[in-house]
Amino acid sequence: MTEHAHSGHPPAEVDRIQSWTVVAVGVASLLLFFVAAAITVTYMRREELVLNPAHPMLPSEAGKRKIGIVEQQLFENADRARTLQAQKQAQLGSYGWIDRQKGLVHVPVDQAVDRLLQGERP
Repeated sequence: MTEHAHSGHPPAEVDRIQSWTVVAVGVASLLLFFVAAAITVTYMRREELVLNPAHPMLPSEAGKRKIGIVEQQLFENADRARTLQAQKQAQLGSYGWIDRQKGLVHVPVDQAVDRLLQGERP
């Protein structure tokens, strides 16, 4: 009797990987991916032209210095804070109207402190 007759199992086959099948599946997968990507890009470009034929797709906020709370410019170029601070400093050292109708004026802060220390009240 043969060996497999005693064990009850047929002999095992030799494991062989057919490399040409693996390569063919890989090439077919890549080809399918590139065809699907090309179809998708073509479709998206057509839809873009249909939805917005005259202009490129740009958000309405594009080009603004600030969108929401996010600064859209380089911090080195953001000089609004320095400008505002210089204006406030100039206002602290000068005379001017705050509200003409109500009769409110601003005076130099040093003079206002001196008057307050002398007992004058606005």
